[in-house]
Amino acid sequence: MQRLPCALLIAAAPLLFEGTVTAQKWRTERVPDAGVQFTAPDRLERLPMKLGESDRYQRARLRPKDISDYVRAQYAWYCDVLQFPKNGAANAEIEAPEGIPEQLKERWRELMAGRGGQRHNSFKSWLDAKQDCEIVTAGKKKRGSSKRLAYEHWEYILENNYGPVGKTYCAAAVYDFEEYQTALIVQLPLESKNSDKLKGKWKGIVKKIITSGQPCADGKGLSAAASKKRDKYADTPERQAALKAAVANIEGLKGWDYFTMPNYIVLYSWDFEKSAERSKAQRQAEYYSERLEKMRELYIESYPLDPTGTKAIMPDPGSIPDLDGPVTGAEADAAKVEAAARRAAAASRKDQLGEKPYSVFRLCATYDQFSKYGQSPPGVVGWYSPASKELVVFLGGDRMMGKGATETVSYHEGWHQFADFYFHPPESEKRASLHRWFDEGLGDFFGSFRWSGGKWKYVGSKMRYPSCKEMVRKGDYVPFKDIVNWPRQKFYSGRSPYYYAQAYSMIDFMRRGKKSKGFDPRWGEVLEIYRRVALVKGDTKLGVQTAFRGFTDEDWAAFEDAWKAWVDSGKFLKGK
Repeated sequence: MQRLPCALLIAAAPLLFEGTVTAQKWRTERVPDAGVQFTAPDRLERLPMKLGESDRYQRARLRPKDISDYVRAQYAWYCDVLQFPKNGAANAEIEAPEGIPEQLKERWRELMAGRGGQRHNSFKSWLDAKQDCEIVTAGKKKRGSSKRLAYEHWEYILENNYGPVGKTYCAAAVYDFEEYQTALIVQLPLESKNSDKLKGKWKGIVKKIITSGQPCADGKGLSAAASKKRDKYADTPERQAALKAAVANIEGLKGWDYFTMPNYIVLYSWDFEKSAERSKAQRQAEYYSERLEKMRELYIESYPLDPTGTKAIMPDPGSIPDLDGPVTGAEADAAKVEAAARRAAAASRKDQLGEKPYSVFRLCATYDQFSKYGQSPPGVVGWYSPASKELVVFLGGDRMMGKGATETVSYHEGWHQFADFYFHPPESEKRASLHRWFDEGLGDFFGSFRWSGGKWKYVGSKMRYPSCKEMVRKGDYVPFKDIVNWPRQKFYSGRSPYYYAQAYSMIDFMRRGKKSKGFDPRWGEVLEIYRRVALVKGDTKLGVQTAFRGFTDEDWAAFEDAWKAWVDSGKFLKGK
């Protein structure tokens, strides 16, 4: 994940819902896969469910768009749509929600099954399992009409230590369908210790939402409206399935649309209250996705794929120095036998095709939307998820961080997305886990390119440059022989921006410093040897050992001295 410094200022504002309910602006919110549509205040924003992390029952969540829309401008309130399959007994098969890649569905089922507890086939069963819950109204029948659905009305209080008095009022309309129950739930923190009922404007708002449910057939929505041009690159059954899952993630959401590219499904958003922003967001999404397609070609120049495009070109195992250890002894012999068995198994998969992903590239229009979707901390403007294979960036990165920031983070996180695919070929002995100095350093390296005059130009990283100069001047960088072995958790500590900068400058030196005075050819071989070991053996710890084999303390010192001279030179920033 790319972490960039930023400062966010949130101005205090009056509570939105002042005045009468009739003065509010409302819209119809559709949730086709749950069979309902209902009336919602315009200032409640619905975000997509995070790919790969959907709740077992949740199908939609609406929450205040801005802090000014919170209760007392401080406490969030929610409107949720939950669905309970009637075949959802404890021994029923767990269905993975749409949006999770096919190769991850089984893992999702395992995780959900491992959570323990009863699986619920009704709203009542789900509610009965809650602790610290006081039922106020239990399933009171409400008649339907020619337009409105009949429903059961529920009211309950959660003792959840949230809000002004530590209690949350919940109202639910539960609709009964043939194969499932759907619950429309509004949750509002109570403001008075003396009453478990809502008053004033909040009472009217909740009533209007809860009584508004209408049937909403499983219409095709965006999928049916998609033009051939928009879907043109989803040209295989596998890609069409991936597109269907991605589009289902934004089905019925205000302010979201999509299009396809040769290697990406692009989901983009705009401020749903400002329809004029749509065309601008589309132009931006097209610009950055086109640049990302070109950048992918640059990744492949350094890390080539085989003719099928589904996996890396595998190096000759004989090109990797043998580190199997001593040639004598029972333990050594057993290790050799095991290693030979792994190699034989990997060789048997030589002709097996990899699974070429059709990945999601999601661009969020507002920083608030981006932060809510990824639950990301302040300062992050882009991330990649190995679980869902999704790349997410904030479209306004340039406004927040300076010109070029959105491109930088797209190329950086795009590298993570590509590397996650590239370094896991089917014939590898194990699944590689890249070291952070290598993966983050290369992310920043590729983020330092710009497309100009019909070709890529390396411009260096102005973002990392000051920290690199500082660590060389102060001498407070991490010794090379330490950082190349660091585990993930040590790299992502309180000084992680500093470590990002060091990793970037090390990669920059190893890739571009070959013409500098006194450059040792071994330094230029490090990245290539690491790549070979990661692909063939899937063992990046062994990759580090092999890439730096035979390095003495004097060798490490010489490596660091040459790197410091490089960082101090004019070539480092200028990208020459």
